[in-house]
Amino acid sequence: MSAARMPQRIRSGWSRLALSITGVLAVALGSPWLAAAPPQTRTARNLEPSYLTPVELKFSPDGARLYVVCEGSDALLAVDARARRVIGRVRVGHKPRDVAVSPDGKTLYVSNEWSDTVSEIDAASLKIRRTLQTGWGPIGLTTDRTGAILYVANSIGDDVSLIDLRRGVEIKRLAAWRSPHYVALSRDARRVYVSNLLPHLGPYDQPPVSELTVIDTAKQAVAARVLIPGVIELRHIAEAPGKPASYLLVPFLRPKNLNPLIQVAQGWFLTHGMAVVRLPAGAAFPETHPQVTQVLLDDLDSYYAGPNGAVFTPDGRYAFVTSSEANVVSVIDTTRLERFLRRKKDADLSNRLDSAAEFVVRRLRTGLNPAAVAVSPDGQSAFIANRLDDTLTVVNVRRLEVQSVLRLGGPKEISALRRGEQLFHDAHFCFQGQFACGTCHPDDHLDGVAWNLETPQLGRDRVANRTLRGIAETAPYKWNGHNPDIETQCGPRTAKFLFHSEGFDAGQLKDLVAFVKSIPLPPNRHLAADGQLTPAQERGKAVFFRKKCETCHPPATHYTAKYGTDVGSATKFDTAGLFDIPQLDRVYQTAPYLHNGEALTLEEIWTLYNLEDKHGVTSDMTKEQLNDLIEYLKTL
Repeated sequence: MSAARMPQRIRSGWSRLALSITGVLAVALGSPWLAAAPPQTRTARNLEPSYLTPVELKFSPDGARLYVVCEGSDALLAVDARARRVIGRVRVGHKPRDVAVSPDGKTLYVSNEWSDTVSEIDAASLKIRRTLQTGWGPIGLTTDRTGAILYVANSIGDDVSLIDLRRGVEIKRLAAWRSPHYVALSRDARRVYVSNLLPHLGPYDQPPVSELTVIDTAKQAVAARVLIPGVIELRHIAEAPGKPASYLLVPFLRPKNLNPLIQVAQGWFLTHGMAVVRLPAGAAFPETHPQVTQVLLDDLDSYYAGPNGAVFTPDGRYAFVTSSEANVVSVIDTTRLERFLRRKKDADLSNRLDSAAEFVVRRLRTGLNPAAVAVSPDGQSAFIANRLDDTLTVVNVRRLEVQSVLRLGGPKEISALRRGEQLFHDAHFCFQGQFACGTCHPDDHLDGVAWNLETPQLGRDRVANRTLRGIAETAPYKWNGHNPDIETQCGPRTAKFLFHSEGFDAGQLKDLVAFVKSIPLPPNRHLAADGQLTPAQERGKAVFFRKKCETCHPPATHYTAKYGTDVGSATKFDTAGLFDIPQLDRVYQTAPYLHNGEALTLEEIWTLYNLEDKHGVTSDMTKEQLNDLIEYLKTL
């Protein structure tokens, strides 16, 4: 960016935090037996206790064992499901996220998101047999019916790896959508379902559209892309048992991001529910179009933020859906649900806040930040992984009541960072519990949509959500830079504009800010381990400095000059033209781009939205030079 062409800048700075619609969170209802991430998980936590942070759990086929994935301690625990105690532990790769059990129960597979691997484990001895290479950011996984092929959702690569387990090598990679997270094998084993956390890239001033990807296991090819309009953050996938024409339940978040945030005070700004997806058995795609119905889990004046885990009981009588930011599991009577859907067959239920009363028969309190839920094969008990207090809530299915709490172990101390993380994921401070910080910043990242945050006029000053990863030293904050520090961003501003509440007391705010500052950057998948650049990246680096891009994006300060500038990106709907210079760390993971998210790719920043050369003099660049520049930016 030529200094001579650089517009006037003001050092009021404007930042990347954009705690968008999820500023800070609420009350830390801490349990005394937590266990935190190891030193390598968050470099700011070198002296932290080693919390377990359980995120996923699966039963062995005989129901004797429950396997619990602990993201914070890089471990898989084996729990005696009957005695309800931990009986084994195995160290796996970094940041494990899911576990799959082979059909014969003899082998376990654990995805390691930050290692880009899967650990293959002998179930009897809990010894690692081998480490399998995957795509970038593996999370959800499942074997096929025979145990010959492993399907792995790669959240950073936006694809699904198919691994031949006999040879231990990847044989194919299928395109999913943005940030595929959860995977399920259909009961007839003919399909693999993949839910994508982030929505399709599309116009910033339109509702989002999310995708459930369907893979044909016989052809090992994508069979369908089921679009679910108006929702984001598709989570766990549960398939109803029994009937030939079965259906899926997929929890989601439904944002009203086209409305001004002032709507929070009236309720209904963020709603939470599940997609009921009917995929008739044996149907061929695309001849048969799936039927998708959206129903909400919220009540009229009480919301259940963060729908996440989902499972049916073996007899199909009940379904359990966890709400991670509400610390609740909802129990759904499936007979009532199906009766309700038949009665409302032609109705649009996606915005009806009176639906849940028709089929939710219990709301049970869990531990902190409940994630996955699993029901024992005999249908007697449901186990819920409570991510932020290192426990499992055990529910008596027959009585529909909490029976016990299983403590997984760990230090008794609850650190300031852990309290801050609990606040970040707790919606109780928001009006009627509509959302938490973590609701709109899943995985401490972004939700992929633009919001009308503080301007009361409809459609004015829309801003894209921004990642929280690595933002500690990138002040000031917000796209307009009006908040000089995170304390301001998460304190009065969040209470007034986001939560419509009294906000946090001084101690809570201090802990929350400490946690936000500790959020690390993930590994850079576009940069070689030794830091050496490819020829294309070297050429792009030369373009970066030749064009004076470092004037606004200096390497020493996370590639942000920490002030606002006008790069000609304002629209007629913006009341100001000066916007914060964003950091460029891991920029390949932060689409869409520009202040309002209208640039869907890095290339569009300069080809569609820099026609006047205000965002650097780029009109004289060749296509090859622009490609090289983008390849370099991905290494930052």
